[in-house]
Amino acid sequence: MAQTLAFTETYKRHAADPVALREAMCLRAQYPAILDDIRADDLFAGRRGKAWIAYVGTIWWAAYPSYLHGTKEEGKQGGYCYDFAAGEKHGKSAEDTRVLTDLAAFWESACSAAHVRALWDDELRQYATGRSQIAGGSVGFTSAVDYDRLLQRGIPGLIADIEARRARATTAGEPTAFLDGLRIAMEVLIDVCRHYEQQARSLAQAASDASSRTRFETMAQTLAAIVERKPETLHEAIQLMWLYDVLASAKHLEGPRLDVALGDFYARDLDTGRLDAEGALTQLLGLWKLFHENGETAVCRIVIGGVGRRNEAAADRFALAAIEATRRFRRVTPQLTLRFYKGQNPALLRAGYVAIGEGCIFPMIYNDDVVIPGVAKCLNVPLADAVNYHPLGCGEYMIAPMSPSLLCTVWSIPQTVEAALRNGRNGDGRQIGPETGDCSTFDTFDKLYDAFRKQVTFAAGLGARTYQYICEAMPKDSAFLYVSLLSDDCLARNKSLLDGGVRYKGACIMGHGFTNAADALTAIRKLVYEEQRLTLAEIVAALDADFEGHENTRRLLLDAPKFGNDDAAADRMLVETWREINEAADAAGKQAGLDFLTVSSVNPGGYGLGAACGATADGRKKGTPFAIGHGPTAGFDTSGLTALFNSVAKADPANGGAVTNFKLSRELFATSPDKVAALFGVFFAKGGQEASITVVNRDDLQAAMHEPEKYPHVLVRVGGWCARFIDLERTVQEDILRRTLY
Repeated sequence: MAQTLAFTETYKRHAADPVALREAMCLRAQYPAILDDIRADDLFAGRRGKAWIAYVGTIWWAAYPSYLHGTKEEGKQGGYCYDFAAGEKHGKSAEDTRVLTDLAAFWESACSAAHVRALWDDELRQYATGRSQIAGGSVGFTSAVDYDRLLQRGIPGLIADIEARRARATTAGEPTAFLDGLRIAMEVLIDVCRHYEQQARSLAQAASDASSRTRFETMAQTLAAIVERKPETLHEAIQLMWLYDVLASAKHLEGPRLDVALGDFYARDLDTGRLDAEGALTQLLGLWKLFHENGETAVCRIVIGGVGRRNEAAADRFALAAIEATRRFRRVTPQLTLRFYKGQNPALLRAGYVAIGEGCIFPMIYNDDVVIPGVAKCLNVPLADAVNYHPLGCGEYMIAPMSPSLLCTVWSIPQTVEAALRNGRNGDGRQIGPETGDCSTFDTFDKLYDAFRKQVTFAAGLGARTYQYICEAMPKDSAFLYVSLLSDDCLARNKSLLDGGVRYKGACIMGHGFTNAADALTAIRKLVYEEQRLTLAEIVAALDADFEGHENTRRLLLDAPKFGNDDAAADRMLVETWREINEAADAAGKQAGLDFLTVSSVNPGGYGLGAACGATADGRKKGTPFAIGHGPTAGFDTSGLTALFNSVAKADPANGGAVTNFKLSRELFATSPDKVAALFGVFFAKGGQEASITVVNRDDLQAAMHEPEKYPHVLVRVGGWCARFIDLERTVQEDILRRTLY
């Protein structure tokens, strides 16, 4: 409560100051006040506090607009944020409640989400909320910054860089507020180091055993050292990287190319005898523990491997240790992601398959030979920059450290098909798009598809404008100092992240239900236009009734070709619709002033958006989940694993990004590990972009639904994220059970 009041008063006091200076002063009021204390078993200092009320940060995901409709949530906003449920959670007295009510009234209009929302045009307000094609509202982002530079320069080196740039700015007559804000932010980082150093020394003095005393003394020495010089040991490098990540990223902790940033320190400590392999692994496990305990389940990604690492030999050694740490740690975060390419040390991929085969679910595997050219095309960047892609995990890409991930809008592709079938309306009769013609006038498939294409163009325009307004409002609110300092080219340009500083300003619309939409269009073309077994009017009537009384129509739709079976027509439809959607997004993004705008095939929104969508012409009933990511509808891939691989590999990597979940039996991995590796080798050689693999027994999943207390160890890929199977909602568990087990 005291920190919230101090933060709010600081914001008000500096309201007229330049954005970067106001933010710097707010950061000073924020840190270390809202950080948690070191715990008894920590190897490194730095913990995110549990009860943030008012703060400035980069956090994304939508919730603020729901407050306008009576739902009080923390918000997961970006920029200046407020937990609008604070009164209910922290109002311990009448006076507390009154104070928090007054604070909420202030931040309701002062928070960054409100400033973005105020710019929305009437069309966005009508069409970009609720059960529509496009839904938007979050205003933050996830970042993948240059931790290699942080560790190579250290705190003193970064301060020297800021001061040198400030001297040039002064000479040239440039404004210096952004640079002054960066300098203050570094002072705040030093304050945080000193804060935790004192904690560590106190814990060392109070320790009851020699081992704990030594651990806390080492922690204190490390914290003192990184203030004075750049890191020299693995422990110092991890500590600095971790603290910076907590301050810069809050809940959305990302480890871009951590093997590059930490590889030299890891190799040097082992080669000089400062650490042995187990000692180094212990430090990695200490870092993994902090990622797991401080971040969001759906993010917290550590990326290793891939093209373009400056120190490949040392990075490979760290990467192998990271895979082993993940195999031992076996939690749903951090989400270890392995990039590979032809010519990379094959030991990394072998070790990854071993970990996956043991039920570890990590690493996620990305094929650089396919993904890098695709990223260059879909993000409109040169190959030299595309090699630095950072997969956020659900199919989205950002370029580390050259673009943040603006990821604040979702697209229900099946609702776009709905709008094409119903002259711009959804199954409930609400207008969700422009009028594109009554279905009775579509006497050819091309006319229906043209209506779909017009709905796509409309939805893409809505999505682009949500990001346009974010990019317009946010620079007036926030400088995002910590992210700016380690993002290209903010320091060189003397500009903050979204105010012309970052090299690429783009966004990703989270697309859901690609497969359902494409399968619906495939079924319509076959049954209405090729075989004349149904009319469009009959299909729409069946959808309106959720197939009640139209069982034969549903059976025909279900029996139509489905993506995932190496069926040329079904697969081609998915490829073409995805291309149409991304071409429309690219055009809309450029019109909105973005360097790129893509639509990726994302999850787990297929569960939530599926629940909000009526029946679809692939035979799916109202409210049931969409197909997850770039994969078939659960259970509809009936032609074998090779057929599934062939279908998935046909997607053009230049169209957004994709995650595909594969569910394999433990027996297959145990009895034929070489065969499994060879199968995935063929998949990647054919153009497969990514593989997220769950190795599990079906019997374990079924038993876990009845006796969850006996199966806390069973981990599954939900989409671009993971979970303990027993923690999932029943509908999600059932959908995972329906997935074909190979």
